[in-house]
Amino acid sequence: MKLSFASLAVTGLLLSGCASAPIQFYTLGAPAIASTTTALGPTTPVVTVDPVQVPDYLDSQDMLVRHGDVLDRSPHGRWASRLSRGVTDLVTARLSQIWPSVFVTSQSSASTPGTRLNITVTRLDIATDGLGTLEADWSFIPTNEKKPALHHRASFTARGSIVTDAGNVALTRDLVEQLSAAIGASTPQL
Repeated sequence: MKLSFASLAVTGLLLSGCASAPIQFYTLGAPAIASTTTALGPTTPVVTVDPVQVPDYLDSQDMLVRHGDVLDRSPHGRWASRLSRGVTDLVTARLSQIWPSVFVTSQSSASTPGTRLNITVTRLDIATDGLGTLEADWSFIPTNEKKPALHHRASFTARGSIVTDAGNVALTRDLVEQLSAAIGASTPQL
C-alpha cells in the first residue's frame, strides 16, 4: 500500500502538534483566605471593588510582552481568567488584608455598599528588558451623594526576569500589589 505525499505531510503535521509543550494557566495569586472568622456588624464599613478596567488589548487570557510597538503573545502561557478579573481578585484580597475592619468585596450584593472603589489601569506593560510599568487611576465613590468622591493617580515600576511565563506573572503580581498598597494607603474615612 502506497501513501501519497499529501497524506504523509498531514500525518507529520499531526504528530508535530503532539510534541508541543502544553499550555500552562496562571493566576496572579490565590485570593487571601481568612484564617479567622469575624462577625460583621451593621456598622461595619463596606467597600465594593468594581471590576478593574484595563486597556482592551490586554483584557484577555493572553500573556503579552511588549517589544517596542509589538506585543508578543506567549506560546505556552495563558492567564486562567481575563486579566481584568485577575487584577480585581488580587486587589480585593490585598485590601481585605490591609483593612481588616472593613468588609471588602468584589461581588454585588443586595445591600448598598458604603463606598465603591473604581480602578482604571491605563497602562500595564511588561517589556522584553524586564521592566514592568503600571499606571492607574482610582476613585472612592461614597453612596452618600453629599460626600465628595476622592480621586487618585499613580505610576509603578518593577524589574524582573521574564525569561519564563512565571517571571512575567511575578512581575505583573508585583505591580498589582504596589497598586493595592497605594490604594490601601489612600483610604478615605470609611
